[in-house]
Amino acid sequence: MTSRWVQRFDAFSNRRWCVVALWAGLLLPAWAEEASVSRQPGVSVEVSGGGTKDAFILPQLSWYIEAGASPTAFLTPGPFEALCRGQVRVDLRSDILFQVESSGQVELTLRSNVVLRVGGTNGAMGLSKPVRLTKGMNEFSLRFTPPAQGPAFFRVAWGEKPFLLQPVPASQLTHVPTPETLRSYEQRAGRALFADLRCSRCHAVTLGAASMAELALDAPSFDGIGARRNADWMKRWILDPKSLRASAHMPRLLVGPEAESKASDMAAFLGSVTNDIASAALKDPPSWTHLTPEPVPGAADSKPLFESLHCAACHELPGEKASDPSKISLGHLRQKFAPGQLASFLQKPEAHYRWIRMPNFRLTSIEAQELATFLLKDLPAVTPVARSRDEKAISRGKKYIEDWGCMQCHTGGGVENRRVAVGLSELSAERWDRGCLAESTDGGGGAPVFEFTSAERSALKAFGKSDRASLSRHDPVEFAQRASQNLRCVACHGVFEGFPPLDGLGAKLQPEWMIAFLLGEIPYKPRPNRHPKGEPWLDARMPAFPAYGAKLAEGLAATHGWGKASIEVGPVDEKLAAVGRRLLGKVGGFSCVSCHGVNTLPAMEVFDSEGINLSYATRRLRREYFDRWMRLPIAVDPQTKMPAYFDEEGRSPLNEVLDGDAAKQLDAVWEYLKLGERMSMPASGDGGTSPGVP
Repeated sequence: MTSRWVQRFDAFSNRRWCVVALWAGLLLPAWAEEASVSRQPGVSVEVSGGGTKDAFILPQLSWYIEAGASPTAFLTPGPFEALCRGQVRVDLRSDILFQVESSGQVELTLRSNVVLRVGGTNGAMGLSKPVRLTKGMNEFSLRFTPPAQGPAFFRVAWGEKPFLLQPVPASQLTHVPTPETLRSYEQRAGRALFADLRCSRCHAVTLGAASMAELALDAPSFDGIGARRNADWMKRWILDPKSLRASAHMPRLLVGPEAESKASDMAAFLGSVTNDIASAALKDPPSWTHLTPEPVPGAADSKPLFESLHCAACHELPGEKASDPSKISLGHLRQKFAPGQLASFLQKPEAHYRWIRMPNFRLTSIEAQELATFLLKDLPAVTPVARSRDEKAISRGKKYIEDWGCMQCHTGGGVENRRVAVGLSELSAERWDRGCLAESTDGGGGAPVFEFTSAERSALKAFGKSDRASLSRHDPVEFAQRASQNLRCVACHGVFEGFPPLDGLGAKLQPEWMIAFLLGEIPYKPRPNRHPKGEPWLDARMPAFPAYGAKLAEGLAATHGWGKASIEVGPVDEKLAAVGRRLLGKVGGFSCVSCHGVNTLPAMEVFDSEGINLSYATRRLRREYFDRWMRLPIAVDPQTKMPAYFDEEGRSPLNEVLDGDAAKQLDAVWEYLKLGERMSMPASGDGGTSPGVP
């Protein structure tokens, strides 16, 4: 496979910046303070419906809206039209085919020429004639009219050959925002801030089950906090959270000459709250113990957990030069955690804070203790400070917490909330320059001090001018953009070996499997921990995000033009499966079993990188992705070691099997993979035989 198409895909590998730039870029002051706006990642989408308009960014040329749902959070459900505009970049002048699959009507225009119209039936598909793209940027637009009923979606693919079509990579898509779209972007950024800072916890709003997901964001529970945290650290945190962590969401509540004494009293109360089982011995959840492989005699030692889990993607060790302000330093751990509590936190970070951004790596008790010891070993000792026994100080601290409205976000500890702020419906747009949004940050008037930048304050005011009904609508695509940035998914995905680029996962994985994977409910690893010879294989592991997983999976799927329901694989064609079994074997096949295991049988001749166990394939993968991967693996992952088995015209070197037709052979392989745990080992060529497919 030596076409220019393959060469161009090598340039697509650096895609990890797209998601972060896509959402975080909206919060930069550039659009608020500069007259000219530079090119931005993604595609600008202008949507009109119900007499109103909205604009947002799609990272891909694909989109999915569930039947009856709003196209965006700022529009009501009902008929709408969408216009996608941007530029697609190519590195060499090329003649490219475009394919569109859609439930509605799509008109694709390139450089003012209509190249493809698709529509009329659910799932209609059209393929353009070759379109000449010039080197560099090529202007395009896509007009989408959804169907009257059912889900609305479109998916765009491109390629030089019909057999090798792939989704247009996110790294090749850009747009230049207009003043109109910038206003929508700013309003949308304000909405995200409103949710992220838990504004609705104080400024109450009545919402339903379909509301913006982040409105459920909580804060650490006070139950047992005195046993989990050091009181002196809690005092300093209460005084000024951002002095300890620049990215802290908690505002500064105390100002003036009495601030320190009040913080001491509040910390004294919190230190007295020990009504929890936080000091209980660590236990290994039975379904997770498999993640720590038994040591193999003579095998090389595994990397330290801090390295193998890539903790440095989000954290900086004590003494390291701060290279990324968004990373959290770990120099405070001895000061923050009570003795013995760090390991408990590492094993289950969400135990007292459901929406915490720290993921659950499913550590065993031994691993948690090992990692805690490593993190604490170079930190200076902290002089223990006994819990306050001053009942008057404890009583005052509890009252301060109740009066300051801390329980609007926090729960537990036997504390009541005694502060009621103005409801959101009572906050007219003219009032969004007072209180928390006042220019002064001295805490005058008793409002929390968030230390907003000018861009953040402008975005919140822009959101305040809307009808705020968008809070009652969950937008899966935008949730995925926000969550992937907040959880720093692209700090690992597309960066480290074994971490596939994030911008392809929604089109790759079956939603139900992806949800279970993100929730930490998959009881196996798709590939083994160790090489057959015993060396560590892939030490890294995918952590769990219990609060985010389900909606993140839904959003990633919708971003790539797919719904949240998995596609049923259907009954197995046993006759065709028998052909597929032959194709995967070493005798008259592609020898897939050399690198891939089948059920409990390991791969036979791995020399570099073992592939996924084939018995997991159909429960994990979408059929469309499987076809794209098999047709040209390097187009999906430029770093893959998987070879290509078919030529550009869709022909196979195994001419004697199904007439050498690649599409038919892929059908056969898929039928065999559908057997899952019933799969028998293909012929190995070593003289052994396996029972055939009945």
